Amino acid sequence: MENLFEAIPYINAYKPTFLVLGALALVVLIQSFLTAPLAFAKEEQTPVMPLQFDHSKLSFRAIRTYQNSAESFPAFLAAVLVAVAAGASPLVVNSISGIYLLARILFWAFYYGGIGRIAGGPRTIAFVTCLLANIVIAVAGLISLV
Repeated sequence: MENLFEAIPYINAYKPTFLVLGALALVVLIQSFLTAPLAFAKEEQTPVMPLQFDHSKLSFRAIRTYQNSAESFPAFLAAVLVAVAAGASPLVVNSISGIYLLARILFWAFYYGGIGRIAGGPRTIAFVTCLLANIVIAVAGLISLV
């Protein structure tokens, strides 16, 4: 046995989703690594102190983007694992996972770039798209369990 895909052949259908999971995990790790130079290089934020709220500063946006990623990823991972374990439609899981990844990338771009309004702008739309994609995958998994 080389890997899990060989041991459990039916999960081959979910390979695109596993690629999405790997890509998201890598980005979250990179974000974690980048928060220090992006947030503290200009001394706009102080380590171990409360976050200085100012959307105009890249330091604030870098830390908040990472925090949001760290908060959102576990729920997405859990929803995907339930959906795959339950045998939910690979077409649904793979498609919606791709939508989630695309919306996440847009969310990061909008947040890092300070694009749009603080609330109700393109960043909010990207976030809600991620949230809805996560809900669809979770529901698909739960329906498949019943």
